[in-house]
Amino acid sequence: MYQEIAQPHFYTLFDKNIQQLNKIKSMKPKKNAFGISFVILISISSMAHAQTHYTLAHCTEIALRQSLQLKAVTLDFDKANAGIRQAYSALLPNISASGSYQYSPQIQTSILPASTFGGTEGTYIPARLGIDQTKLVSAELSQNIYNASAKIELKAAKVLLAGSQLQIRSSQEDLVYNVAATYYNIQSLLKQEELSGQSLQNTETLLKGTSEQLRAGLATQTDVDRLTVTRDNSKADLEGLQNSKEKYYNLLKVLMNMPLSESVSIDTFTENEISHKADSDYDAAKKTNYLQLLQNKRIAELEYKNIKAGYLPTVSLYANYGLYGYNVNANPFKNINDKLYPASNIGIKFKISIFDGFNTKYQAQQKQLEIGKLDVQATQILQQNDKDVANARADIRSNMITYENQKRNLALAQKVLADINQQYQSGIVKVSDVINTTSDLQSAQTKYVTALINIKQAELNLKQAQGTLLP
Repeated sequence: MYQEIAQPHFYTLFDKNIQQLNKIKSMKPKKNAFGISFVILISISSMAHAQTHYTLAHCTEIALRQSLQLKAVTLDFDKANAGIRQAYSALLPNISASGSYQYSPQIQTSILPASTFGGTEGTYIPARLGIDQTKLVSAELSQNIYNASAKIELKAAKVLLAGSQLQIRSSQEDLVYNVAATYYNIQSLLKQEELSGQSLQNTETLLKGTSEQLRAGLATQTDVDRLTVTRDNSKADLEGLQNSKEKYYNLLKVLMNMPLSESVSIDTFTENEISHKADSDYDAAKKTNYLQLLQNKRIAELEYKNIKAGYLPTVSLYANYGLYGYNVNANPFKNINDKLYPASNIGIKFKISIFDGFNTKYQAQQKQLEIGKLDVQATQILQQNDKDVANARADIRSNMITYENQKRNLALAQKVLADINQQYQSGIVKVSDVINTTSDLQSAQTKYVTALINIKQAELNLKQAQGTLLP
């Protein structure tokens, strides 16, 4: 049977998707045998005409164009782009308008020195200063003249935008990897299905011949029964392969954002694909994961500068213009002298922090430590990138040797089975020898297909390690 290749990164990411896709079942209506057969024939005919063939390059192109995952990441990029425009707003003038209306049935009493009005020194008189009704309409303008923090935040927003671009590329690389890994798994299942079909056909032929020998008295019922069990087990294995193939086809459609009902087919393995070419040199410092960490460091450095900017002064210009109206009753549309009295002012605001309890100092220290940690992580990523490339190259060399061995083993197992079949038909060997040899062939087939998929997977891992999944 087909054995799934253990690839933690890929299968952990998509195990849930496969489980969900496994739950997609279609209800089978109750019909007579003829009706069911007719529907099946019509469905097969429709699928044959509607089926579309896809190469790996075609699947990758569609996934990069239609993936919902990439659409979500693109929205994050648009959000970061809007953040730049927001940061620009701190450097532009702010204009606001306000208005108020106040009616005071009882005006507050003030105490004034009586001498102000010619009265006795040391005595006071109560007075209500003001008007019952007050109206105000005003406009205010403010403009930053010097604000280091606002400029730093603008730079940080631009760095975040560049980081969003790198995140899109990282998501594209993951998508390309997952599409290719799924495609290769389908290819391995198709190859295993082909080989298993050949093995099943051989068993069917032997079973038919043994059944004829039984009728002629040259074989036993036990021989027929054992071959029947072998045949049925081969059918079950083939059905399991077809079920796994359907799941991976569904997963490929999900990655491409295609309807699950659409019928597709892909290329099968060919021997000329198994010829590893010398890989090109790569630069570990140009991989997306390293560039992303550098972006995080730049953001941290700008945050550090922003914290230090707390010691710098801020200077801004402001201007205000207002119209005031007064009246002695509660009529909002009537003013004393039927006039509004203007008032305006203009000035410069200056603000500087003198002492904040060392809050800024310790914030800056924390950010410095964070930058130091990012430096260490950058070195770790470079080492990890080199290790991944070295491991992928070693896997390719090892898998190529395994493939050549399994290719020879498969050819030998096929030859042995052909010899055993001929000897069995001649009565030289027992049916148990045929069954054992068939089992050996199935094992050789599985190992051969596993070697095929391991080579393609190792090549894919090397591209991922080198950062060459995308052009």
